[in-house]
Amino acid sequence: MSFLCLSEAFGIQSEAIKTKIEQLQAELESFPDSFFALFWLYTHDFLYVSPSIEQVTGHPYPLFEKQGMVFFTSIIPPELIENIYQTMYSQAEKIQNHTDGIFADEFLHVKAAVFDTAKKRISVNYNAVLLDEKAFDPISYLVLCSWIDTRNKAEEDILLLENDIKNKLMEAKNYYFKANQARFQFLQNKNKISEREKEVALLLSQGYSTKNISDQLHISFNTVESHRKNLLQKLAAKNTAELVYKLNQV
Repeated sequence: MSFLCLSEAFGIQSEAIKTKIEQLQAELESFPDSFFALFWLYTHDFLYVSPSIEQVTGHPYPLFEKQGMVFFTSIIPPELIENIYQTMYSQAEKIQNHTDGIFADEFLHVKAAVFDTAKKRISVNYNAVLLDEKAFDPISYLVLCSWIDTRNKAEEDILLLENDIKNKLMEAKNYYFKANQARFQFLQNKNKISEREKEVALLLSQGYSTKNISDQLHISFNTVESHRKNLLQKLAAKNTAELVYKLNQV
């Protein structure tokens, strides 16, 4: 499903933040020889793609709106696809393993290419920020990204344009976090969970009792209870049932 504007795709309710996002959208769409999009990495659903994708690639905008990443992937040179996605997945994993996770000021960056309607290659640079995550296997990330047509551009000009765009992507990321404070407070607290607490949380989510967990992890009953109480506090859950529910929503 493709939304009509970025603030709608973000699901923004605050009118003040919605106005800021709309301003950012206008600024992103004003950058020459570029287009941007919002989609879930791994599940590959376009939530929003800018109309300027037609100006850069020559392909009709409705094809990207209706067919999303399926059509976009079809215009990528086949021999590049595996490397592009492996690079994106590898960089996303590094960000996930960063101390701050998706809150880190890190970008995905890939040099790639797409075909225009005449099957001529358009060299593009891809830059993206991670906005959110879903508990799939592997984890799926909400990605706000931009492609820059690098043909006939000096390296210095490309870098300047990339920096301007990356600043806007990061600004949009910060507004997205601001609009979803409760969720991201939860994710920040989740990142503070210790490895042992993660083991306890996993077993709780699988329906094991405190006694069962104590036996399985070879730790005392009281230690398990201590970990459970810490988890309740860190994830702002009232009881074990709510804790398990929240863990499954990540």
